[in-house]
Amino acid sequence: MNRSDIVLVDACVIIEARRMGVLGAMKNSLKLETVETCIIEAQTGKANRLDLTVLDRELREGFSEIHEVSDLEIANHLISVDDDMPSIDKGELELWAHAHQKKGKWFLCGPDRASMNYGCKLGYIDRLVSMENLLKLSGIKKSEIREHYQEKWLRDFKTNLAMGIL
Repeated sequence: MNRSDIVLVDACVIIEARRMGVLGAMKNSLKLETVETCIIEAQTGKANRLDLTVLDRELREGFSEIHEVSDLEIANHLISVDDDMPSIDKGELELWAHAHQKKGKWFLCGPDRASMNYGCKLGYIDRLVSMENLLKLSGIKKSEIREHYQEKWLRDFKTNLAMGIL
């Protein structure tokens, strides 16, 4: 993966990057994309004590694209996947529905286990990236990154999944 590749990010990554004070630097050095629902979730979830007007503007600035995913796109995606897919939240579902039909090279950063399992069942285990890797690509050195955003955690998750432990 390199800095010119598209990276799709979920609400958890947006919230964590904002908490760490690195969202601007990430958006300036990477081709970040997301879906509209992840923008909404990032503002109404753990970030509900922030000034939403300011946060909305800050979130939108710098993303290469923020995609609207229609109900029809979601329905088409859901009929194209297995019935035993993990249950994921709306933002993650829209992000995966968008990613699943996306052409070209892209990666997805979202540390939720169910979402990562969903992506692996779609055949995208090699497209999952850690936030720690994104920070490294951005030239950001942060030591206080939480465990499930770390490269080691993602690598262990992928290994356990491949071994059938998860």
